[in-house]
Amino acid sequence: MYKVAPRAVGGVLHAIFMNSSGRTTPLAIALYLNAALLAGILVTLWSRPGTPQILPVAAAQTQAPIAGGAGVFIMPAQFSTNLWGCYLMDVDTQSLCTYQYFPGEHQLRLMAARNFRWDRRLGNYNTANPSPAEVKDLVEKEQAGARGEANKPPGNQPGATP
Repeated sequence: MYKVAPRAVGGVLHAIFMNSSGRTTPLAIALYLNAALLAGILVTLWSRPGTPQILPVAAAQTQAPIAGGAGVFIMPAQFSTNLWGCYLMDVDTQSLCTYQYFPGEHQLRLMAARNFRWDRRLGNYNTANPSPAEVKDLVEKEQAGARGEANKPPGNQPGATP
């Protein structure tokens, strides 16, 4: 038989976890084991890589899913069906290098290197038709046509009967 002491919270806990002789009940043991198991699962989930962290990472510190840091980035490349290699980009020197892997020799060879400092300042180099200016004109004409149709009364629509 369980006795409830007249104390508010302590009496209720005493009645749940201990019997009249002051011994711990099997229910209390099961609840403690359940709490320990849940705590273990929580620790396991938090310690796994790739799970959201408790504290958010600053947006400026997140990087694309390529290997690199301190201004040097490397990314795998497939040049054709059986030709593999990698790109190496150095942000500080603004250069891009291409390496091809030769499996028979177990080597990476430099295939090309380029400084892209001035490339980024070009606006319309080697663009096919339509040119960016032509695309801009088409978009402006389309938007002007949509605005003009929106202002017409419903009776003036093509195919509408008065």
